[in-house]
Amino acid sequence: MRDRDAQRYGVPLIISEFGACTSSQNCMNEINSVVDACDEYLSSWAYWQFKTYMDITTSAGDTSEGFYEKNGTL
Repeated sequence: MRDRDAQRYGVPLIISEFGACTSSQNCMNEINSVVDACDEYLSSWAYWQFKTYMDITTSAGDTSEGFYEKNGTL
């Protein structure tokens, strides 16, 4: 985390656009480690995608990279 730079310059720290992966265990581990680090350093965060929007730039194909699955479950 670059919290020291944020402190030095007196600006808030936000981690944005991380994740963007499917519901695999490896991806869940990645998301949890980033969120846990943000919590530890009191940093704000924003996950890459709230729900699927059929983004053609993704590598996930037709699977969701968001918090919600296609059937609406979290």
